[in-house]
Amino acid sequence: MMLEIDGWKVGLKFSASHFIPSHHKCSRLHGHDYGVRIRIYGEAKDCILYDFVDLKKRVRKICEELDHHVLIPLSQDYITHREEGESIIVEFGGKRYVFPKGDVFFVDVKLTTAEELSRYFSERIVEEVNFPANVKGIEVCVDEGPGQGACYYTPMGE
Repeated sequence: MMLEIDGWKVGLKFSASHFIPSHHKCSRLHGHDYGVRIRIYGEAKDCILYDFVDLKKRVRKICEELDHHVLIPLSQDYITHREEGESIIVEFGGKRYVFPKGDVFFVDVKLTTAEELSRYFSERIVEEVNFPANVKGIEVCVDEGPGQGACYYTPMGE
């Protein structure tokens, strides 16, 4: 059995800017309107797999944390970043960006790709939600617009 939540239709969305240093075109600062889609797999218990309302509330909180921020990868594998006063300095490939500290959200990823953001969301959800034993897996998709995104699957209860 599968439970599905389409973030585009139920408001699990956020707008943010980012860059991908390892990709020529995407190395320029740009933004997206992201949508988060979730699938929960398992067996229904008392005719219910998991509570839609609880899951939407928790995912909405994560979306709100990222909304209207510049997403910077916490990893410094591809970029360097440092704090100077009230600013965050980001450097890579001869580029230097200075952002107000309050405009930045550090994401625990190597790069802020849809692939890595879907993993980030999946890990956060699994950390924060105490899924019952009947839930066997969660798939989280982060779209950079309707019809274009990446998904990450986390098995559970095994």
